[in-house]
Amino acid sequence: MKIFLVILSFFTLSNGSNEIQSDYKLDDSELIFIRENYDWNKSDLIIINFREPRDNFWYDSYKNLENSNNWWNKFYSHIDLVNTRNIFIYSDSKIMKSVIDFEKHYPDDSKFFLNKFFNKNNTCFGLLVINKNGNYLVKNGEYTKTDILTMINRLQ
Repeated sequence: MKIFLVILSFFTLSNGSNEIQSDYKLDDSELIFIRENYDWNKSDLIIINFREPRDNFWYDSYKNLENSNNWWNKFYSHIDLVNTRNIFIYSDSKIMKSVIDFEKHYPDDSKFFLNKFFNKNNTCFGLLVINKNGNYLVKNGEYTKTDILTMINRLQ
């Protein structure tokens, strides 16, 4: 019985994780698009925290926007982001009108991020880190501080 539980645990944990996808590079026009539209001119890296369309997941992650923003602020306050721009992009921009400020919170009106990086069912969130050369890493689904730091280190 113990062996069965160990094997079951292994499969559950290994199948539940979304691996960080790597070895990707943006073309010049994509890199220019991101630099111009998301005020990414001074830092070497940009972190994009993406929220999928509400229809892509089983719960409403667009509820309690103020609490959500407070949670993200606290989450990132424990990560030392040196020379890194950190923004949030929302697929359902109409719902997020009260949050979108075009400084740190942006809509994905053209669906560029959804179609190129994050169009996966049942993932809710996504993380994209891009360096100044256009190399990027992407993770679909929930992510941790360790994921963020790993992606930053791999792209520096």
